[in-house]
Amino acid sequence: MMSQLNSYFSARCALGITALLATSSACAQIAPMPSSSDGQVVTPYAQYSLTYDDNVLRLRDAAAAQNLFGDAKMSDSYRTAVGGLRIDKQISRQRFRLDASANQSRFDHFKQFDNNGRDVKGSWSWVAGHYLTGDIGFQNSQALTPFQNFRVFQKNIRTQKSEYATAALRMHPDWTLRAQFTRFDQGYSLVSQQVNNFTQDVSEVGLDYTVRSGSVAGIQLRHTSGDYPASTVVNGATINNSFTQDEVKAKVLWLYSGKTRLQFLGGWVQRTRQMAGEGNFNGFNARLIGDWYATGKTAFNVNLWRELGGISDLDANYALTNGASLGATWQSTAKLRFDGYLDYEKRNYNGAAIIAGVTPSGRRDRYEKATLSLTYMPITSLSLIAAVFRESLQSNIDSFSYVSNGVALTTRYEF
Repeated sequence: MMSQLNSYFSARCALGITALLATSSACAQIAPMPSSSDGQVVTPYAQYSLTYDDNVLRLRDAAAAQNLFGDAKMSDSYRTAVGGLRIDKQISRQRFRLDASANQSRFDHFKQFDNNGRDVKGSWSWVAGHYLTGDIGFQNSQALTPFQNFRVFQKNIRTQKSEYATAALRMHPDWTLRAQFTRFDQGYSLVSQQVNNFTQDVSEVGLDYTVRSGSVAGIQLRHTSGDYPASTVVNGATINNSFTQDEVKAKVLWLYSGKTRLQFLGGWVQRTRQMAGEGNFNGFNARLIGDWYATGKTAFNVNLWRELGGISDLDANYALTNGASLGATWQSTAKLRFDGYLDYEKRNYNGAAIIAGVTPSGRRDRYEKATLSLTYMPITSLSLIAAVFRESLQSNIDSFSYVSNGVALTTRYEF
């Protein structure tokens, strides 16, 4: 059943690639790399996607498009070709993984946004003795900046880099001490957006207690330092959103049954903006995740959260988000799978009105997204995916609101 959940998340990732060039978060999440279930060490792969989106630039309406481009057209189709190589090698108790790919996207109408990208990630899962384990890894990606992240309608390539190291010391059959360090860098090619270039260092330590059933309870301490190297001057005032953030959270993994598990991470968070004035946060953050393997062919995933989200904006350096998501997968046959996903989120911007009139303070957004996909695998190495999606953002700042609908067709072959 665990493999079914992995398949579900893989489907969601594939859908995110094809549905829109817009699913990356502002702060990278280090995800485990895919593994070769058949023991193959080197796996070349190719992928080709065709996507139609009726509002590819995430504009409010046709009048906004007319004002920007002298053309009321909002829809477009684009093609994305991906070629890559995956390596997965076990040497004694050490495991090495590398996944490198290049991609090319071409638009039918908005040809000014044609772009080439890349994604390279690698990791070493190491073991030392009987009690010490960990991971060392990196990721480097380059892609077109999602249009809903910035209200900038010029070609803007975003580069994201991350390096991480983890270690876990089993001090006792029931007790494990953990540590992790992550560095994340984000930069933009467009000169006007380089003020949003960003570096973040995260240090974390935790202590876990594991009971005989496999359930885990623990505590986690985290310190984050976010740095914007470049400041900007607006109306004679200097703006810089560098910050520090400290967290103390409880961690729980409850294996309720063979089919159901719950995960909780929550506690106190304090975020301090280095510039004097408004923009600080001190309060409760939490995320609850539920997984239910209803049958051998059906699985559900539920997320509930109240968290700070990083925001690159002149008047707000974070948003407090409250949201819920529901995912479901149904493996109807060995070759056919259906996946669905619903996402609902309210974003309450901190509204630090640094410069009156730059952007109205007190911004509030409501974000919704729904996707449905069908994956057909006629043979083990070939996947054919059809997906439909709808995305909506409603804001009290009317110019930020939009609705988008689309369909994506993807084929992927692993040699």
